[in-house]
Amino acid sequence: MNLLRSPAPKVQMTANAPIRVMIVDDNPRFRELLRSLLERDDQIAVVAEAENGDAIVEVTELTTPDVVLMDLSMPGVDGLEATLQLKNRFPGIEVVMLSATDDDHAIGAMLAGGASRFLHKSTPAAEIVRALKQGTRAGLPDSAQAPSETD
Repeated sequence: MNLLRSPAPKVQMTANAPIRVMIVDDNPRFRELLRSLLERDDQIAVVAEAENGDAIVEVTELTTPDVVLMDLSMPGVDGLEATLQLKNRFPGIEVVMLSATDDDHAIGAMLAGGASRFLHKSTPAAEIVRALKQGTRAGLPDSAQAPSETD
């Protein structure tokens, strides 16, 4: 995995701390655009970027993100396998699938694999920011959420 940002120092979460986000996507232009859009909000800090999931566990240990924005289709370790690795090692981390796919089977596999939600890459930036701030499951249609234990 190519870590494209310096690791951020580990910090203790407080109520006023920004949401720490890692972007994992093989398209460098998309990562750059998404990072610049997210960093306009002072409640969000992009702590790492990666082009695939090859060393996702190690990067997560170094940068301690709260949320990982994960593409599905990437060379090397893809989004599904990277999500499985993350959720196995860090069960409390939120993984948001951010992909251009419209394949219901692939989306379902990511949600079943531990992603907390799906957002299409065409989702407006303001909605992505709102989704990050709302937390898992809040304000999202049932079809875009991982099933709860009571479902």
